Amino acid sequence: MPLLYLALVLVFYAVPLLSSSASIQWDAADVHYSAQKYFSDNLHAGKLPLWSPQVFSGMPFMADPQTGAWYPLNWPFFIAGITPRSIEWELALHSMLACLGVFLLTRDLLQNRSAAILAGVLYGFSGFFAGHSSHIGIFQTAALFPWLLWFLHRAVVKDWRTYGPAAILAAGAMVLIGHFQSALYAFTGLALFTVFMVVAAEPGWRKRGLLLLTVTTAGAALISAILILPGLELTANSIRARADFSRQAGATLAPGALLTLFFPDFYGALTGNYRGPGDITQFYFYQGLLAPLLALAGLVRGKIRWVALTLLVPAIWYAFGPGGGLYLLIAKLPGFRSVQSPVHIWFVITLGLAVLASAGAVHALERWNKSWLIPALLVVAFADLWYWNSSQNPLAYARASYDELYGAAADRFDRACAPLRQSPLHRIWYERDTNSFGPMNSTLNSRTEATFGYNPLELARYADYRTAAAANPRLLEGLAVTHRIDSRTGAITELSPTLARASIPRSITRVSSATEARRQLTQLVPSESAVVESAPAAVPQDPAAHVEIIAYAGDSYRLRYTAATPTWVRLAVPYFPGWTASVAGKPVPVVPVDLALTGILLPPGTNEALVAYQSTWFRVGALTSALSTLLALSMLLWAFAQNRRKPHKTLA
Repeated sequence: MPLLYLALVLVFYAVPLLSSSASIQWDAADVHYSAQKYFSDNLHAGKLPLWSPQVFSGMPFMADPQTGAWYPLNWPFFIAGITPRSIEWELALHSMLACLGVFLLTRDLLQNRSAAILAGVLYGFSGFFAGHSSHIGIFQTAALFPWLLWFLHRAVVKDWRTYGPAAILAAGAMVLIGHFQSALYAFTGLALFTVFMVVAAEPGWRKRGLLLLTVTTAGAALISAILILPGLELTANSIRARADFSRQAGATLAPGALLTLFFPDFYGALTGNYRGPGDITQFYFYQGLLAPLLALAGLVRGKIRWVALTLLVPAIWYAFGPGGGLYLLIAKLPGFRSVQSPVHIWFVITLGLAVLASAGAVHALERWNKSWLIPALLVVAFADLWYWNSSQNPLAYARASYDELYGAAADRFDRACAPLRQSPLHRIWYERDTNSFGPMNSTLNSRTEATFGYNPLELARYADYRTAAAANPRLLEGLAVTHRIDSRTGAITELSPTLARASIPRSITRVSSATEARRQLTQLVPSESAVVESAPAAVPQDPAAHVEIIAYAGDSYRLRYTAATPTWVRLAVPYFPGWTASVAGKPVPVVPVDLALTGILLPPGTNEALVAYQSTWFRVGALTSALSTLLALSMLLWAFAQNRRKPHKTLA
């Protein structure tokens, strides 16, 4: 069966995998390619990039879940080296996994191999995956979702010793992908599936279903602690922390989008005349014309009907957002308040339709008793999906080379910035993210330090500072900007005057809160003064104090200074927990200065100070993940060893 799906995947993805006239696009290039390449290149250089100075003047890179740094199936690509083409191979791999996972689940539920093959095709090549081909995290999470259901189902009805640890590992891997919203929806689907099985009194489920669901969820959290703990810290300090989607969602299901189940170009997404709601990638659901028709026939099949409807009905209801009502109730649960796009739950619906359609195929087979019927349906379904969701679908991949779309612009920007990079303390200002320089986060790959970037987890304090700088350009001096890009001509010019990356303000204004510091930014002149937040004590600045950076490594600075009294130094690096400073091995205070930057209180004398970033939660998370993964793997290996010695006991 894997070989059949492999062949189908290679046919379906042949153009984006092999053609020089096809490419990744949108977030696949702007977010995922740039981040994955940066991480991979650093690994090859023997460095773990916990902090990156190349976007937003610096941010905790490894704490950003979207990188997918710890997802096991990304690591072969990281080791081989990330290219635009390798991103397409990641998608192809997960398309195959999606097909195979649905096949295994449906085969167990329907006890019909041919219908299960059809279900895999209807899911793995569906419009949801075509539409989200630029959203790597969503794509990968949806691909693992059926595996999660299958492992838990087998853990309950067949062998909990083997499939229980497998379910935990699959759930942990799903979280490690890094798209928390999709993982949340996947666990919601798993909970719906489990509750139905328990209520329906399926053998073994009432006794162990809810227990295994709880253990799987808890185990997933422990295995993915290396991502969750730093990720929560970053989220809490980011612009996302201010978001509250409990009553106003970002992308909700529009009734018209349901018509794309029957008419793939209903909104004009395939012909370039899009007239649908919001983001073009979020409202394309074509699953083949056979899928909804067969799903209607599948409604006559007892248990499978209710399994599918348990996934379909609540998910569709929720996808309608606040206007549907259920969203408002669910938003009160932990985690759901920050969920922006309820329509992203559509992969749960896609799975329900695929399973229901396969049941309809079985019903048709029993009615007409033609052995060729399901294979014929399979051929028609795949041809239909290939044509509309790959061959003719501009959402699935770009119809131009990567060089045409991004590479040439990135190369031009790289060459223009090459002289600037001769100084390791360069920093380029531009007021917004843009594709004019290649992918929006291309500064990661050219190793150019910039004040801009593209990330929904931009540090909130830093975002406020950038906003304030539009009204008070003197703030660029405090940010130690060395060059700026002219928005009209694209020319890179030197900024003068500016302050050094480490500078000593002449005077200090002490404030007790970020709100007060934010107000001070409107009139702040960084060369004259600084706003110090939560300062431990009032200290007079030494007007004759001097500081210079004598060593810099992206995530660390070595300062040499002379001061007659305790003196505040402004380090033009975004403030974030984990930055520490020490003098002669003794820690010194580090607090926010000018709202968004890092302030260090240096003791009097002539000395050196070491300022470095170490993630607050990385070590704890890494240890928790390592021990939890080792435990789950040990349980799995023990189960295999036991099964080889004697027949396993079933829970049926």
